[in-house]
Amino acid sequence: MQSSRVARVVLASLVCLATVAGVASLPAAAAPGDCFGDGRDLTVGTEGPTIELTIHTSLFTNLTSAGAFGLSAVGTTGDADIVDLQVGVVFVGVGDVSEFLADPFSRFALVFDYTLSLPMFDAVPGETTYEQADAPVEGVPEAECSTGDDGN
Repeated sequence: MQSSRVARVVLASLVCLATVAGVASLPAAAAPGDCFGDGRDLTVGTEGPTIELTIHTSLFTNLTSAGAFGLSAVGTTGDADIVDLQVGVVFVGVGDVSEFLADPFSRFALVFDYTLSLPMFDAVPGETTYEQADAPVEGVPEAECSTGDDGN
């Protein structure tokens, strides 16, 4: 009980400090396909099939302002994109301090976009691309920048 009170006081102090410093304003929504912003790039493979990964950790470095924690990945054969995945959590910033303290999770949203494409089967009847943009978690809002945003 005592430790939760200390945690609340520390969190409230950080939020108030950030508000006074002027970093707690809400940012504009990101463009679709750019939910995370910059990240650290990593490439798996050097020729032919490769996976281009971008790891996003700005949620931990921008504590009171907008940030994200997630992963963007594109798997290719060298000529065609096969798998495209964007998954993570975005934080829009603290905003109004009293609203944030009342419900801190309201400032978080999920990002989930997934595409599997098999262009080698284009000549075969039927679909060769599978897309899912609705997050596989119910009851959690989806980020505005996610292509599967259905407003829930």
